[in-house]
Amino acid sequence: MIHFKRIEENSMKLELLRLRNFGCLKQEDYTLSDGVNLIFGPNFSGKSTLVNAIFFSLTGQAIVPRVDIKNIRSPKSNSGTAGLQFIVGDKRYMLYRGTRRQCQLREQIEGEWNILLDEERVTVADAALKERFGFMHERFALTTFLREGEINEFLVRQPSTRRDILYTLLGIDQLMDVRDAFIDTRRLAKREKARIDSHQSSLRFSEQKNSKTDIVRIEEKIKELEAKYTSDSGDIELVTEWKKSRIQLKSQLESLKNEQNEKLAGFENNSQMSDMIENIEKAVKENIGIETDRDQLMQKIGSTESQITELSKVCDNLRILLDQNEGHCPTCHQKVERGVIQQIVDEKEKEKTDLSTVLQGYKKTLEEMSSTLTSRQKLEQRLQTLRAINSRLDQLEQEIIKVESELNTVSTRLSERGITDDVDKSGIDVNSISPLSSQPDKGRLKRELDDKRKRLQKLKQDEAVREDRLKQLQEVNLQAENAENSLLCVELACSGVDKTIETLQHQIMKPAEEELHNWINQMDLFGQTRIDLLKQHLLPSVKIDGEDRSLMLLSGSEKMFLYLCFKVALAKVLGNTDFFVFDDPTLHLDDERKKMMVDFIKQLAKEYQVIVTSYDEDVRLGLEGAHLIEMNRIEEETISD
Repeated sequence: MIHFKRIEENSMKLELLRLRNFGCLKQEDYTLSDGVNLIFGPNFSGKSTLVNAIFFSLTGQAIVPRVDIKNIRSPKSNSGTAGLQFIVGDKRYMLYRGTRRQCQLREQIEGEWNILLDEERVTVADAALKERFGFMHERFALTTFLREGEINEFLVRQPSTRRDILYTLLGIDQLMDVRDAFIDTRRLAKREKARIDSHQSSLRFSEQKNSKTDIVRIEEKIKELEAKYTSDSGDIELVTEWKKSRIQLKSQLESLKNEQNEKLAGFENNSQMSDMIENIEKAVKENIGIETDRDQLMQKIGSTESQITELSKVCDNLRILLDQNEGHCPTCHQKVERGVIQQIVDEKEKEKTDLSTVLQGYKKTLEEMSSTLTSRQKLEQRLQTLRAINSRLDQLEQEIIKVESELNTVSTRLSERGITDDVDKSGIDVNSISPLSSQPDKGRLKRELDDKRKRLQKLKQDEAVREDRLKQLQEVNLQAENAENSLLCVELACSGVDKTIETLQHQIMKPAEEELHNWINQMDLFGQTRIDLLKQHLLPSVKIDGEDRSLMLLSGSEKMFLYLCFKVALAKVLGNTDFFVFDDPTLHLDDERKKMMVDFIKQLAKEYQVIVTSYDEDVRLGLEGAHLIEMNRIEEETISD
């Protein structure tokens, strides 16, 4: 895409309109001057065609909405062309548009025309012209041109549609898109906060419900009961229970260690695995932004390839121009300077070669990035696997410590009884000895001891659940705090964008109101009139002598003048181009209003260049001294051609 430096705060003056097979006109040039330009002639003479040609040259669209530009060429021609010569500041330009969507912009430098833009893609051409001159279809349509039937079409639009047009003209539409994005983000943030609040409520519990004190108390009680229960050294039942517990703990310990060895396959210990994880994390972190860099590089490759294609197209077109024998450009009929064009071709070829070299470098770098990205993805998969294994190893280490502690406790108790492994000091297998019949107090102690042990196990489970929920609650509390902060930031952003939009509206619409009232007073249209443009969304009603009055109830001429005043006011405030084009503005006006319209045009011409079409002799007499462009009626067979 071609980028221009924007020309700021320079008036624009139209000098020449050049047509070829455009509408009902074959090949004509029309000179335009300062002040009033009156395009005068009977119906079917092509007056509206000239207005359409000016609009088409500037915007690439027909002035009548929803009309295909292919339909504005001469019927027997493959394409039509409209060219507009204008001055911006101290520079002269020539802008050509073809009905086949060709667009060419030239600048005159030391008497020679140099091509700045030659483009067939409409969006690219319009973006380049908007960047350089600020050309916008909506702005021209609403502030610079007045076509037949435009007023009624505008007034019947819904207020929201008129508001959207206003936002586009003021450049607020992009801010509205940003605000909508923030609103969507706010909705998602509120939904996420509600979800976190709900989860937070489900995890809340009383901190006073702590089982640690009960666990300590019951453990002491169990030790006391075990001491009483084992006071008789001949109690084999308890010894048998301890021994079975030791066998189970040894089996569990062996199983845990086997799993630990399997998880550590390829590593000597957990520390070595942790070092490996840390190294992989560093390697992944070093290439964390490679996707973004790769996407940007792909965009550069696409942009460079497009530039090379466009340069090739320009070179081909210029070579075709050199190969032609006529010696004149088929579009603008200017004399072809072969030496200058050949120099341009050489410069474009060199630029294309340089871009090709850059493109090769981009592609080589892209291959390297793709290879690095593939390696990083493999490392991420390996990292995920190692993290899972390391997490399980940490759990196994804790379980092994716990089982070893329980096994040591049981082994110590058996050692105190003189029992090692499965045989006591007397050499008698404990498993072969039947338990002695318990005395009545022993049975009661055994039942109480079993009950306490079950109670202890239940309390430990409850405490583990409580601690897990406490940990989850702490995490959720942090998430809730972050969600609250995020929602607050989004709310502040939405408020900031709303205030920015409101400020822009007031900064632009308030001066527009004053300018509108100024022109209404000059035209002496109504009595005491006030219009709130910001509140009323582009003129749905007007307050006259303190009473609201719908625009639809105004007369046709009143609507016409009010709408024209609105155009001029909005154009001045927006810093639009310094010309206006009115297509038959006196249509359907009585003699008094017609005279007012002529006076309005004269007053407007003191500050702006005005182009007016008309077939009315009274208008011609009223605009005496205007630059006159006389049009003759076109024969019917010519129109049908």
